[in-house]
Amino acid sequence: MSEQKIEQAKQMVKGLRGQSKAQVFKVWVQVCLGRVHNAKMGEQRKAWMIYDIIKAQYDDETADQVA
Repeated sequence: MSEQKIEQAKQMVKGLRGQSKAQVFKVWVQVCLGRVHNAKMGEQRKAWMIYDIIKAQYDDETADQVA
C-alpha cells in the first residue's frame, strides 16, 4: 500500500473529525448510502461514519489503519 494513499486517508480523517456530526452525516449519506433516504443522524456514531467513508473511498485495510 502506498504511503501517499495512507497520507491522503489520514488527511481525510482529520478533516472529517474537525467537522460537526451533521456535516459528517451528510457526507456519509452521499458516499455510503446512495439512494437510501431513511437514515437518521441520531442513530449513527460519528466515528463509525468516518470509518465507513474512508472504507468507501479507499479500502478496508486503509480504513483499519487510519480511521
